[in-house]
Amino acid sequence: MASLILPRSISVAVDYSILNYFMTAPVGGIALAANTATDIGPAEESWLDDTGTAVTQFAVNVSTPPPGTEYAYQLIVDGQVQEEGLVTTVTDTALSLTSATAATIPSEARVVFTIFQVVTTYS
Repeated sequence: MASLILPRSISVAVDYSILNYFMTAPVGGIALAANTATDIGPAEESWLDDTGTAVTQFAVNVSTPPPGTEYAYQLIVDGQVQEEGLVTTVTDTALSLTSATAATIPSEARVVFTIFQVVTTYS
């Protein structure tokens, strides 16, 4: 007689968050030297969250996601989505940009940094 293997019941829950941060580049802009990381994170520049509150760190550290958590992020400067490779380091206090060529974030440019957080749990 063959054994009958019944499928185990599995529940999957997916929760997501979108975290938005905003910065206005200082007068004179932010110089990005060629092939050199430049930190524009909340430890270096003035950032606000989507409530308008000043932040000294981002709510999550995307460089060390907890189990079951995935992050994606997007950087927009003056309405233009920046290349993925421009952002080289993201932690809760750092947002380092490395440009292949020398560049400048323009004076008083609006910078938007969005973190997408997805948490999947199984039970």
